Amino acid sequence: MTKYTVLWDADLERDFINSWVRSDSRTRAVLTEIANRVDSLLSVSPQSKGIKEAESMRLLDLSTAAAKVSVAYQVLEKDRQVRVIRLTFRTSE
Repeated sequence: MTKYTVLWDADLERDFINSWVRSDSRTRAVLTEIANRVDSLLSVSPQSKGIKEAESMRLLDLSTAAAKVSVAYQVLEKDRQVRVIRLTFRTSE
């Protein structure tokens, strides 16, 4: 089992952090859960998860009790890195 380092696009990470800071405690918990799941899932065998959207991009759908999330990411196998490039967040309400 080869581990990958999961990196988030700088603009995406900044927006995610800003959303977390502006949120209430319930939403912060959901956002934290999502970030942890993305990092955990994509750190092992990311090339086998989700579906291939384009030559260099994959799309993974996640669901939590509070939200549905789509994650677009690139696998850089040579560098053993995953770059999260887009996150779409929809509440389950």
